[in-house]
Amino acid sequence: MSEPGSRATVLFVDDEPLVLQGLQRMLRPERDRWDMHFAASAEEALRLMAESPFDAVVSDLRMPGMDGAEFLACVMERSPQTVRIVLSGEMDRGLIFKTVQCAHQYLAKPCQPDALKSALERALALRRMMGDRRLKSLLPQLSSLPSLPALYFEILSEIQAPNASFKRVGELIARDVSLSAKMLQIVNSAFFGLPRRIADIAEAVSLLGFDTVKGLVLSVKVFSQFEVGRIPARWLEELWRHSSQVGLFARGIALSEKLPRRSLDEAFTAGLLHDVGKLIFAQNFPDAAVEMIASAATRPLWEVESERFGVSHAELGAYLLSLWGIGEEVVAALAHHHRPPEAGTPGRVVGVVYAANALEHRLGPGDAPGAPAAALGLEVCRRLNIAGRISAWEAICRKLSAEERLHA
Repeated sequence: MSEPGSRATVLFVDDEPLVLQGLQRMLRPERDRWDMHFAASAEEALRLMAESPFDAVVSDLRMPGMDGAEFLACVMERSPQTVRIVLSGEMDRGLIFKTVQCAHQYLAKPCQPDALKSALERALALRRMMGDRRLKSLLPQLSSLPSLPALYFEILSEIQAPNASFKRVGELIARDVSLSAKMLQIVNSAFFGLPRRIADIAEAVSLLGFDTVKGLVLSVKVFSQFEVGRIPARWLEELWRHSSQVGLFARGIALSEKLPRRSLDEAFTAGLLHDVGKLIFAQNFPDAAVEMIASAATRPLWEVESERFGVSHAELGAYLLSLWGIGEEVVAALAHHHRPPEAGTPGRVVGVVYAANALEHRLGPGDAPGAPAAALGLEVCRRLNIAGRISAWEAICRKLSAEERLHA
């Protein structure tokens, strides 16, 4: 991996010489920022990786010999901390699904230069923001860093299609019983205030909107794909309850502030996923996670994690979503939901999610994971320019909680 302050190393793999030449021309202006290498086959790429590690790999899918799915699986095994991106015009669903467990992002050919640059920048930027040494010391220890859930990719592909329909997205979701149940539970909650109960998934999708649905699908599937056998089931159940409530609180606060629809969806998604880093710790370090959870009875969990691993679940979760290409506002809200930045002006979603998390800890049943972290710091609120809004936001969340209890 590249050292802090040095150029990031990126490897592009495609068996079409014209494609590689096009990438070289397109990315020539980035030579001062990225140390780029180009391989005409998966075998050649693996030889280059054996000589020197890479921060990111961008690979085609359909290649002779070893295809892109097999290649990325090798990369994941040999260098799990390397960012893995598919850049392909191949729409073979079976081949795409082979990469679900080993690719972090998917980009379709033809890909505009700005889209490719933006994907790489997002995937590499959070590492610099967090401090390379702390993160890089942890990443090699991770035996499992999840890729985008397959159903999320299917739904995203449908939403991005020119003739996208609520009906088709609803059909995809309906195939997953657990996801369908959670979606109907949320759309019928008091938080959305609908006049009648909704039983049809396609109607739920139309009422929630595509962006809200994406956030919900991603969070539900992320929670369901983790295997954390040593972690008490009650703790995991409470983590989902807390996360879903924070997402709904964040949406309610954003709505009261008359934020644009995009910010509503970002706040909802960030709230749902703000604690996903806890699952990564639990899956990769089950013994340490059990000890840290016990220690969090008297101290904030993020402090315990930072002492033990150098980074907290907030930063680790933000890193994962950055790899997945999730929007910068959502990533920033995850990274800072316990400790907002001391410099610069964070986006409004950061303040909303910070407050929603703390208020849910305060108003919840009292045994939420990491409950000691619930305090709202006055200085932090001033820095986020939300100190004068906290009382009103707490009243909104109390009202939503009361309505939900009556609604249940």
